[in-house]
Formats: sequence, structure tokens, C-alpha cells
Amino acid sequence: MRRVFTARLGLLAFGHLAIDAYSSFFSPLLPLLAHKLDLNLTRIGALVALASVSSSFAQPLFGMLSDRLRRPWFVAFGPLTAAVFMSGLGLAPNYGALVALLMLGGLGVAAFHPEAAVLAGNLSSRRGVAMSLFISGGTLGFALGPLFAATVVERFGLERTWIAVLPGLLVSCFMLAWFARVGARPRHEIRERPPLRELRPVLRPLTLLYFATVSRSAVSYGFMIFLPIHLHARGASLSHSGLMVSLYLLLGALGGLLGGWLADRLGGRRVILASFIGSAPLYVAFLILPDGPGLMCLIAGSFVLQTSLPVNVVLGQELSPRHSSTISSLLMGAAWGVGALLIGPVGALADRHGLPAGLAVLAGMLAVGATCAAWLPGFTRPIADPTLAPSGEGAIEK
Repeated sequence: MRRVFTARLGLLAFGHLAIDAYSSFFSPLLPLLAHKLDLNLTRIGALVALASVSSSFAQPLFGMLSDRLRRPWFVAFGPLTAAVFMSGLGLAPNYGALVALLMLGGLGVAAFHPEAAVLAGNLSSRRGVAMSLFISGGTLGFALGPLFAATVVERFGLERTWIAVLPGLLVSCFMLAWFARVGARPRHEIRERPPLRELRPVLRPLTLLYFATVSRSAVSYGFMIFLPIHLHARGASLSHSGLMVSLYLLLGALGGLLGGWLADRLGGRRVILASFIGSAPLYVAFLILPDGPGLMCLIAGSFVLQTSLPVNVVLGQELSPRHSSTISSLLMGAAWGVGALLIGPVGALADRHGLPAGLAVLAGMLAVGATCAAWLPGFTRPIADPTLAPSGEGAIEK
């Protein structure tokens, strides 16, 4: 039986930490960029939506490509690509350049996630725990990204954010060194692209998982984007806003780590449903309580909500192991991307009726996620080696 934690799993989790740190790098910079480029909440929401096109919706393409390559080198180059373009955001002279930098950096994010998730799941017999370690590494990086960005800008200024490229360069060097030592997959083991019609028997639970993930992503990502703007409007400093966003995301990372452990013992469906039901009153409390207690409730809500983060991906991979990369890209990329696209209309609503109204609509999406989770069927324990299980078998309890 393979160990739960290995050096390769640690490297993948560390790489996930680095690349997702760049994904959230721009969040605390939004008030400064909005002032510099004269952006309203509608354009900020559209900016997030456009950025998700490359970082999320390109993931299925990289997932299908990974299934057909002996050695997908682009996984190792992902952190470097994200670092180069995301760290250049402070140099953007106009809105179009800002969108271009975010979309190009997003391609690095998209290249890394699908195959890295499959590799992480296959490195341990306890896939729930392994996937929670991998995904929690990314969530931790996502949490540290705003604090990293705020620190760089406060020390060097908005025009020198390019200094932040160094960690991504280092991580890519480690990833490339690992790929160079590991032999390429034998040709006879290259996964042929299985027909998508094999997903038909599991279409209903996969659809429910997808929309549960969309709901969770919209809430989590939307509050991350608008929280620094909310705090800035109340007079908070850049460092304070960055710290609050990082705490919000950090507690989410810890919740994800706990969720994988709980799912191996209690079942994934129970964890997903409990995450929505338990987090809803905490998000609502943030909207009605004063700043201090409200922020504490919001941070606690992130912890509870994100317990379902790794569970969605593991359950999706169990539904059809032959499509593991494609399903990972759907639940980690396309679903998260649709959640991010919803930030655009929310930003327009906030411009028209105020930011509290937009945040209330986001919190209301927790009810949608809870409904999808309640309709999910039961799932069996994780499959030790997904390559040995035929498509669609052994995933759903009969």
C-alpha cells in the first residue's frame, strides 16, 4: 500500500500553492488598479469573468491533451507562466492590457491543474486524503497570494510588482528537475481519449456535483474579490485588506484539509451538504453584524464552506476513472470558471444597488449548492487505483 504522503505529492502540493498564489495575487490590488485605471464595480466584475475564461475554461483542453501525452511538460511550465504575467499587473497602462495580462497568466494556471490533480490522486492509496493535501496546498497559496501582493506593493510600489516573479521561477525549476528524472509514460500506457458517451450513466450525479461546485465557487470567489473593496470603502489600509483576504482564504484551506479527512470517514455527500448548510448562517451574519464580529463570521464561514473543496473532485473522479483528467478539469476549471463568470452580473448589481446587495445575492447561492448536494446519491469509498476500475463502475452506491 502506498504511503499517504510522498515527496512527489509534496512537490505537487507546493507547486499548487505557488500557482494559486498568483491566481489571487490581483485581489488586494483592485482598489489601487481601480483608482489608477478608473474602474467601476461592473468593469471589475467583467475583469474577473474574462480572466476566468483562460484560467478555468481552458482547463478541459489541457485535461484532454494530458490524457494523450507521454510526458505533459506544460504542467511544469504552468507556475512560471502564471508568475510572469500576474506579477506584471502593476505595469498595466490601461484596462485592455490588464485583461491581457490576467488571461495570459491564466493559461499557466489552466495548464497545471488537470494533470497535476490526477497525478496527486494516483500517488496514494487514500485518494481522499491525498487530494485534500494537494487541493489544500492550492487553497493555502490562494490565501497567501493577497498578503504576498500587498507586501510587494507596500515595499516596492505598484509599478514594481514584477519583483513577485521570483517564487514562480523557482517552483518551475523544481518541477522541471522532477520531470527530467521521471521516465516518460510507455506508449502502450498512454490513455486513449475515451468516448464521452461513457459518462451517460453518471450524468445526473456529475451534473449535481458540477452545479454544487459552481455555487461554492461563486460565493467563495465573489467575497474574495469584493472584500478588499468593501474594506477600502470603510477606510481600511491595503495591508489590512490583504491580511483579511488572506485569513479568509487561509481558513478555507484548513477547511479543505479537514474535509478530505472527514469524507474518508463520513462520506463525501454528507460533507458537501454540511458545508453549505453550516456556512450559510455565517455568511448572512457577516452582512448584518458590525465589522469586527462580521469579519470573524465570514472567516469561519469560509472554513466551513471549503470543507467540500477536495471532496467534489474526488467524487467526480470516482464516477468515471477513465475520464479522470477531463472530470478534474470540469470540476476544478469549468465549474470554478462559471462561478467566476457570475461575478460580472453581481458587480453590475452592486453598482446599481450597492455592494451589500451584491454580497447578499452571492450568499443566497449557498441555498442552490445545498439543494444540489441534497439530491446527490450516496458514494462508495475512494477507489485505490482509478486506472483499474472500469468506467462508471463502483462509484455510486446501488
